[in-house]
Amino acid sequence: MQDDIESYVKTCLVCQQDKGEQQLPAGLLEPLPIAEKPWDSVTMDFIVALPKSHGFGTIMVVVDRFSKYATFIPCSPDVKVDEAARLFFKNVVKLWGIPKSIISDRDPRFTGKFWRELFKLMGTDLNFSTSFHPQSDGQTERINALLEQYLRHYVSAHQKDWATLLDVAQFSYNLQRSESTGKSPFEIIMNQQPNTPGALIAPYEGPNPSAFNFAKQWHEEQDISRACLEKAARRMKKWADKKRRPKEYEIGDKVLVKLLPNQFKSLRKVHKGLVRRYEGPFSIIERVGKAAYKVELPPRLKIHNVFHVSMLKPFHEDREDPNRSKTSRAPTGVITEFDRKIKEILAERKIRRRGVPSHSEYLILWEGLPESEASWEREDMLWQFQAEIEKFKESATGTLRNQVGEGVTPQK
Repeated sequence: MQDDIESYVKTCLVCQQDKGEQQLPAGLLEPLPIAEKPWDSVTMDFIVALPKSHGFGTIMVVVDRFSKYATFIPCSPDVKVDEAARLFFKNVVKLWGIPKSIISDRDPRFTGKFWRELFKLMGTDLNFSTSFHPQSDGQTERINALLEQYLRHYVSAHQKDWATLLDVAQFSYNLQRSESTGKSPFEIIMNQQPNTPGALIAPYEGPNPSAFNFAKQWHEEQDISRACLEKAARRMKKWADKKRRPKEYEIGDKVLVKLLPNQFKSLRKVHKGLVRRYEGPFSIIERVGKAAYKVELPPRLKIHNVFHVSMLKPFHEDREDPNRSKTSRAPTGVITEFDRKIKEILAERKIRRRGVPSHSEYLILWEGLPESEASWEREDMLWQFQAEIEKFKESATGTLRNQVGEGVTPQK
């Protein structure tokens, strides 16, 4: 009996969707292929929502994967894709040439048609991280955190001078020797360390104290920033080296997908702690690389369907009672629930508007209400009444047009 109870609880769909896993993250670390030479492959990311500083509100971070050389580029708060491309050419391509590949997250600026077509013409491969898994671009994410920590040390109380600190931060970061290469980015690219302010400053006896004070301040900032970056790097490495567990799936396996509430606009008004952790079950349809899988998602989930293995967990199906795999709860992203029953579906129409995905609506006659109180409701909001909708579709035979040109299917 104990085995039967354990199996019954284990195959409960609601429990599997709502409870998180109390285990180590799934998926062993799969390092990206090593670049062949400097600036063959770069990673990119944005640090956004910064207070406005000298007209800037965003930082574009570009890192060479071979030398670890980082470039910090200030951008306008709502930097557009064409401006981002221009800044990339001005600060990277002009100095180092066109990279063979660019690794980034799924920022709309990087996944848009303009960016894709531009670098396709340049002969550059674009590689994107899997859904909800920024660790795929862990190098840039780590440098982002280092840069933010450095800026916290120096920024003023009003936080509007961070843009003036980026040059010293970039110079100081690229002077540091990497644990992975044993050399600094400057040494790998230039075969030598550049002269630093410390090597240039001597006891000053010249006629311009202002110039001496400026150089001295830069020298002091560079020393302190180097110490801050080294300390931050040691701390981050200590906490980043976490254990993981291996996990693999086969094509056809049923899995639950971990979804983040902030990816759905409709869920931003509800308490995130009360939103279920997983959605599914869905089928694995393809393996992508060593640690990611393509999942067959329903059309209502408008998200990329490739996930890192750590965002998946196996679905336990009750083979004796398959109906337990079906849920009566609202789909993810839907926060509407009706407390009335449908008496009759009177008509259907297709709504098409420019810039908005088309969707179906149904004219619903509710039980206990007159026909004058019938209302048009979106199909995705009628998730409780799928059986009634299917029955209506089977019995509907003709199509009319309403006054604004939408297709209306009447009930015969």
